[in-house]
Amino acid sequence: MTGGTDGGTRATTRTGRPLACVVVNPSKPRATAAVRSLLEDELHEAGYAGPVWLETSVSEPGTMQARLALAAGASLVVAAGGDGTVRSVAAGLAGTGAQMGIIPLGTANLAARNLGVPVGDTRAAARVVAHGVDLPADLAWVRTEPWSDPGALPDPTPPDDPRGRADSAALTDRAAAAPPDSPPTAADPADSRQLSAEAARAVRTIQRATRRPHQWTRPTLGDEHACMVVAGIGFDAGLVASTRPALKARVGWGAYALAAMENLSSPRMDLVLSLLDEAGARRFERLRARNLLVANGGRLPAGITLLPQARTDDGLLDVAAIDTVAGLAGWSSLARQVLPPYAAHYSESGRSLGRVVLRRGGEVAVQLSAPALVEVDGDLLAPTQSMRVRIDPGALLIRRPAA
Repeated sequence: MTGGTDGGTRATTRTGRPLACVVVNPSKPRATAAVRSLLEDELHEAGYAGPVWLETSVSEPGTMQARLALAAGASLVVAAGGDGTVRSVAAGLAGTGAQMGIIPLGTANLAARNLGVPVGDTRAAARVVAHGVDLPADLAWVRTEPWSDPGALPDPTPPDDPRGRADSAALTDRAAAAPPDSPPTAADPADSRQLSAEAARAVRTIQRATRRPHQWTRPTLGDEHACMVVAGIGFDAGLVASTRPALKARVGWGAYALAAMENLSSPRMDLVLSLLDEAGARRFERLRARNLLVANGGRLPAGITLLPQARTDDGLLDVAAIDTVAGLAGWSSLARQVLPPYAAHYSESGRSLGRVVLRRGGEVAVQLSAPALVEVDGDLLAPTQSMRVRIDPGALLIRRPAA
């Protein structure tokens, strides 16, 4: 299909024009013939041959199609779909130097929002794909250990209790050897009783979430899940599990807001956070939170900026441990700190009913005392008690607006 190169890195067809391929999710209502025609016209005008269209499926959500596009000689591979399609295509292109474009056709479109790609205007997005500039972007990789016995109650001992799991004990042994600013390594009996209740609630939450048939997302490559924007544990994953696909198709982002209301009683998680910080030092910290986010970007729909420092090209992961107290009052306090016109101007953690602890680093490990659901860019992973996230700096070359 290809006839050589243009003297640089781009493969060309026999006509001398670089080849473009589009990996499209045909299940998206917005993946219409009109959208395909619009994108084809923009690519032809920009001098591309093709495009060759490769459709995704449930079993092959985009990584294989991206690799096929590269094998065919494509210099530009476009992901047309939601965040699941975007992250799958990104996994297939990571580290290859190929140019990647995005046509956001999903509900949240988190990757497009955080990369500055127009959302809700397909013509503008197509122009960016055809005429934008190529800029580097990071890609995160997430690994979890699936919880093997969803019918049993986990050991409710805290992760720093010697009676607990061996892996939790190993983490806290290292925490005890850490500098003096490390978290305490002992819990009093009241903490244990509280954790036991929260552990039971965590199991019940998972059981409720899994009553509906879920097809847990398979690892993208090897045993890791590609992540463009965010991996969430707790409330965030419960929200994804509770969102009804039919409602999401009708009302879009509003379906997530309704699901959020259903998850306001999400149990607190007791966890040990291991972080490779910006200085290259390993730090351990014990936290309690209803929601833990490990993110490569901080922008959400509806103008919400949850993590104002998070960037897709800084080689760092941003961690937010989010907790609330006093029921609905706590969630209201948190909402006042993140909803427009505010840009995540958080109160001092100890003084607010909605509490957020922020950390940054290049690699993150989380050990949970009780199992919890995990979501990666809106795709649901099986329940787990451990998660590791690493960042691959500059792994992608993504087409952005020229401005």
